Amino acid sequence: METIKNIQAMVAFEKVARLGSFSAAAIELEVSKAHVSKLIQKLEDQLGQRLFNRSTRSVTLTKTGDKFYQACSTSFYNILKAQEDILEQANAPSGKIKISVAGLFGEEYIAKYVRRFLKRYPKVEIELVFEEKMVDLLRDNYNFAVRVGHLADSSLISKKIATRKELICASPDYLNFNGVPKTPEDLKKHNCLSPKNFWKLQIDNKIQNVHISGNFKSNNARTLVHAALDNLGLTCLPTEYLTPYLETGQLISVLDQYMPEEIPIWLLTPTKKNISSSTKAFMDEFNDL
Repeated sequence: METIKNIQAMVAFEKVARLGSFSAAAIELEVSKAHVSKLIQKLEDQLGQRLFNRSTRSVTLTKTGDKFYQACSTSFYNILKAQEDILEQANAPSGKIKISVAGLFGEEYIAKYVRRFLKRYPKVEIELVFEEKMVDLLRDNYNFAVRVGHLADSSLISKKIATRKELICASPDYLNFNGVPKTPEDLKKHNCLSPKNFWKLQIDNKIQNVHISGNFKSNNARTLVHAALDNLGLTCLPTEYLTPYLETGQLISVLDQYMPEEIPIWLLTPTKKNISSSTKAFMDEFNDL
């Protein structure tokens, strides 16, 4: 019991020293000012030293009191920090999260966030599934999906996490030999590397499908990038695939004025009802990329 009283006295001392007031310390401790004074007086009697200079206008630490406060404040900080760490660990998110992603954005950005999240919350288990198909989050038991573009009306909860911009690019050698296209009409004269037979371009303030053709098709973006680097033709891809090569001059963008505006990238989750702690933490902490 005596030890507990000593701890109470030290807590009261720390409050008075930090706040510079017996009244303020009493309010924070939710006790009477007289009780605080009694605790401090008992502590001073035990130490055989005055800890405070008291006047009607102020309360200041004595030289001994200041030395004692420096030791106490450090100890209290360590105690509070340990308490916070224990509570944080006890309340830390846990459970499983399943996420549907695709492409380089998933590999470079979503995967990077997942690694950072797992370091902070090691009790969470995450399954990152790469697939091109549009999954049904509820039916296929996914917690999240990353989707690009404007969303249709849906019961899904969405959070915008980034934007995507596409560019048409080719190597300098290809452009030197074949010429630089100045208008969408010029694409008819070029070998276009794409999985599709058209590219969406903005013409007269409208998004239009412009017919293209080429001798190489692939649904793998990296394959198309390397084909363009090897001087085979023009390709149209999201900037995350192109930026390193644009910066070094290995690829050059063309027809920039005809490219559509950036489109949003969304993190989707089925519902906020009965949401698990791990799912809530994952979405809450996902900052814009």
